[in-house]
Amino acid sequence: MNIVNRILELKTVWCSRRIAFWTMKHDFHQRRVNRIAGAEERASKNEAESDRLYQLSQKMADAIPMGQPILIGHHSEKSDRRYREKISVAMKRSVEADHKAAYYSEKAAGIKNNGAIFSDDPEAIVKLEEKLNSLKEMQEFMKAANKCIRKNNKNAFLNLKFGNDRMWDELIQPKFGGQGFAQFTLTNNSANIRRIEKRVLALKNQGQTVAVDMVIKGVRILENREANRLQLFFDGRPVQEVIAKLKQHGFRWCRSEGAWQRHISNNAIYWGRIIAGTVET
Repeated sequence: MNIVNRILELKTVWCSRRIAFWTMKHDFHQRRVNRIAGAEERASKNEAESDRLYQLSQKMADAIPMGQPILIGHHSEKSDRRYREKISVAMKRSVEADHKAAYYSEKAAGIKNNGAIFSDDPEAIVKLEEKLNSLKEMQEFMKAANKCIRKNNKNAFLNLKFGNDRMWDELIQPKFGGQGFAQFTLTNNSANIRRIEKRVLALKNQGQTVAVDMVIKGVRILENREANRLQLFFDGRPVQEVIAKLKQHGFRWCRSEGAWQRHISNNAIYWGRIIAGTVET
């Protein structure tokens, strides 16, 4: 193969990889919808399985005359015991399936009601900044409210944005050793402000840096920011020792991506490099 053909071949491989990368299903909202649908489907299947097994156990139990004991020493004793054991197993599996149905129903509801802001949300920075502004506004209000309460100035309190008669009556009641918003409330809110500020800064800085995309001992390490995952692509299935290390450090197999992955972090990148370095070539 001459050099020109080799260059064309490498270019084709590179292009195909880029196309595969950009066509990955990383739409944040669609993934959320898929997770909800998947949980609801599992809940439905387990609920149906629970009903089927319950009906089966009831049908089997109906074949035994009411109050009929096991006839000890009778030639039917062993088969009767096995039959009753099958009824017990069917009922047990019905209960287990019912518990699974409840688990997945709660999981679907949890995803729907989860108000957390995820870093792979395309609107994460906007949402975080909105939350940050709300926290700062609340911090200023609590400080101003406590000042009004110390001066016993109800009119000034009512002129504050969130001030009202009911809140005033509640805040002037001695609680936690004093009136007004407790000091720990302001401290916790201030800590949340600093935490979100750092997170916004980190996300903005992340957009200005080049994503990790390297190969160590044949293992590709990709910082897939669209999915907010650090992905490790192996040439075939890793040996069991490597799989154990991957799981130990939070990596999980994603069949749709063909990669071992976890949420992006400095720790994830560190262990991704360490694990890739242990692969025998």
